[in-house]
Amino acid sequence: EELELVDHYIYILNVRFSGDIHYGKEIEEDLLDSCMPSMILQPIVENSVNHGIREMNGEGKIRLKVYHVDGDTLGISIRDNGIGMDRDTIEKVLGGNYHEEQSGGGSNGIAMGNIIARLKLFTQNEDVMTILSDGKNQGTEVILYLPIKEREKTDV
Repeated sequence: EELELVDHYIYILNVRFSGDIHYGKEIEEDLLDSCMPSMILQPIVENSVNHGIREMNGEGKIRLKVYHVDGDTLGISIRDNGIGMDRDTIEKVLGGNYHEEQSGGGSNGIAMGNIIARLKLFTQNEDVMTILSDGKNQGTEVILYLPIKEREKTDV
């Protein structure tokens, strides 16, 4: 369901902005029924677009990957080829201390803090997210770490 939300979001963006965002995904099939909190992936992809891709010149690319990290942990990687992040900004985001200046876009930087807090509650673990960037114009990768739990099947 979370992956479908991202698919729909990218589709809407591409209709609105003439197909400027190229999106690909690589998903290990046996992880498709894994459980995760709702509205986690779409806001991260939205940040990739709003803070990485829109600020660059050229073709924006987003790659989503769902894979096994180890026996009981799955990784979800959202990587863009945007403007990148510096170390200080990454540390502020991961620490929940990042609040950007209002620039008319309506964002105040709290979405990532909310996502991190919700993932910590869901996983009962502090190590839920890594943000990687090699610096200016090198893109950004956000990696989430979740326990592998299958959704309960219901007969509704």
